Amino acid sequence: MKIVTRYLLLVICLLLLANISYADDTAINKLRDNALSYFTPLKGKITSINGKIATIDLGTKSHIKPGMRVTVFREGAPFIHPVTKEPLGRVETHVGRAEVREVGPDTSALVILKGDVREGDKVRISETKVRMLFYQGKGVDWYLSDSYYRSLKETGRFELVDTAMETDDDARIIAEAKRLNADAVLILSANESGKDTLLKQRLFWVDDSMKFAEDEINVAVAFVKELKFGEEFFSPQKGDVWLYFDLPFGVRFIATGDLDGDGKQELLMSTGKDVRVYVPGVDLQPSLGGVEIKGSATDDHLWLDTIDLNGNGRDEVIVTSMKDGDVVSYIYELKGPEFSLLWKGKFFLRRIGNELIAQEYDPGQGFIGDVFNIVWNGEYKKGSNVKLPKGVNIYDYVYIGEPGGGRSILAYDDTGYLNLYDDRGIKIWRSKEDYGGFITTFKRTAPTVMVERGEWAIKDRLFLRNREALIVKRIPIVGMARGIGYKSSQIKNLWWTGLSMEEGTLIDNINGGILDYALAGDRLIVLSRPPFGIKPKNILKGENPLGSVLYIYSLKGR
Repeated sequence: MKIVTRYLLLVICLLLLANISYADDTAINKLRDNALSYFTPLKGKITSINGKIATIDLGTKSHIKPGMRVTVFREGAPFIHPVTKEPLGRVETHVGRAEVREVGPDTSALVILKGDVREGDKVRISETKVRMLFYQGKGVDWYLSDSYYRSLKETGRFELVDTAMETDDDARIIAEAKRLNADAVLILSANESGKDTLLKQRLFWVDDSMKFAEDEINVAVAFVKELKFGEEFFSPQKGDVWLYFDLPFGVRFIATGDLDGDGKQELLMSTGKDVRVYVPGVDLQPSLGGVEIKGSATDDHLWLDTIDLNGNGRDEVIVTSMKDGDVVSYIYELKGPEFSLLWKGKFFLRRIGNELIAQEYDPGQGFIGDVFNIVWNGEYKKGSNVKLPKGVNIYDYVYIGEPGGGRSILAYDDTGYLNLYDDRGIKIWRSKEDYGGFITTFKRTAPTVMVERGEWAIKDRLFLRNREALIVKRIPIVGMARGIGYKSSQIKNLWWTGLSMEEGTLIDNINGGILDYALAGDRLIVLSRPPFGIKPKNILKGENPLGSVLYIYSLKGR
C-alpha cells in the first residue's frame, strides 16, 4: 500500500511540475524557433540588381526574413553523364554572399556583401548543418542552459561548438568562433528579474561580427527547479568522473585562472611551498613553459587564489602563507617567461566574487579585526571594511542571492556548521549537522601549556554557482574519529528558496578526503587525499604513497 501511495504522489508531483513548466517550455521553444528561423533552407533567383542591392523572387510565403544570409551561385555548363550522355544538371560556381534587408509579399531585397553577383544568379540557404558556437555567459543556470542547448541540438539543424573560454567580451567570443571555424555565434546571458530569470540570446555572424538577432524571455524559478528535479531523478551518471590523475607529488591547494590573457584557464597547484601551472586537459601537461612560483623552506601555504584586480586582462596569483610564525600574503603576475612579485603584506587574502579581501592575523586568535577590501588604484591599497555578522571571518563565507532580490551571507562557524544571515546580520538558518571539519587547523597560542584555548581553522572554499552554494562534506573512516582520515567526500549544493534551505548532492562518493576544489567553466576540479592519507598500490610499486589525486568532473547539464 505504501509503495502505491508513493507512486501516486510521484505522479501527482510530476503532473504539477508539468503544469508549472508549460509556459516556460513554450517561451524556450519560442527562443529556439526564432534562432532556427534564420537558417531555414531556401532557394531563389536574383531578378534584378541596382548597385549593391539585389532583388530575388522570394517573399513572405517562403519564410524569408531580414538578417538571413544567403550564398549566391552561378550556373555554368551542363553536366553530362559520361556513359548515357544525358544531362544531369549544371555546374554551379559559388560567386558571392548576400544578406536579406527587406521582405515583401513576393520579392525581397538583399544587400550584396561580397562577390561579383549578377542578374539570374541563384541564392540558397543549404540544408547542411550550420556550425554555431554556443556560448553560455557566467550568470546562466547550467540546467537552463543545457536544456536550451539540447533543444537546439535536437532540431538537427546545428553543429554546436563549445569553448572553455570565459569572458564577457563579445569580440573575443567571436574571434574564438572564427578560430573554431563556426559560421555563427549564439551568446546566452541571464539577469535576475524579481523571482524570474531574464534569459537573453544574441546571434552574430562570424565573418563580420554583425549581430542579426536578439531575444529575451522570462523563466520562472520553479521551472529551473523542475529541470534540476528531472536531472536528479532520471540521471544515473551524475557523479561520473570525466578525468582522473594520480599525482606523483603532494598538492594541497588548487585554483584556476587566465594567467596569460588568452581566454583559457590554467590550473595552479600548490605543493605547500611552490606553485606549479598546468593545462587542465586530458594529459595534464605543464603550462606556460613550466614556469613556477618558488617558495622558501619556511613557507606553508594556507590559501591560493586568482583575480584580475588591476584590470589588464591577466589574472594575478594570490598566495597566503604561514612563514616563520607569521602570516604573509603575496600577489604575483606573469610577466614574460616568469612570475613577478607585485605586492607583499602581512594579511590573509582571499577572492570573493570580483573583489579581493583581507584580514589581519593574531597568533592568539588567528583572525583579528575587520575584513576589508584591497583595491587597485595604480597600486594595491586598503579599501573599505566589509560588513559581516559578528564572528564571521575572511574564509568563512559566501554571498547568496535571495529569490526576490537582496543578498544573504552563508558562513561556517568554528564547529563546522553552516549558518545563513540576512542582510541585517540576523541568523535565519543553521545546518542540522556539521560538514566533517576542516583540513587546515591551528591551536591558539596560550600563556602556559596548562591553558587550552582551542583551535582556529582555514575553512573550506565556498563557491557560488548559479545562486547555489557549493559545499564540501567529508565522511570519516570511523564514526566521528576524523583524525584517522576520511573514507569519502561529497560536493553538496545548497539553494535558499527564501523560506527554506534545499540541499542536494552535486558529486558523490569521492574517494578519501577533499583537500580543495576549483571551477573552470563547466568543469569541477577536485583535489583529494586517499583514505588514511596513503596509496597502498604505490607502496607495492615503489612509488610515492603520499601523493594526491585529481578528479575532473563535467558539470554540463547539471
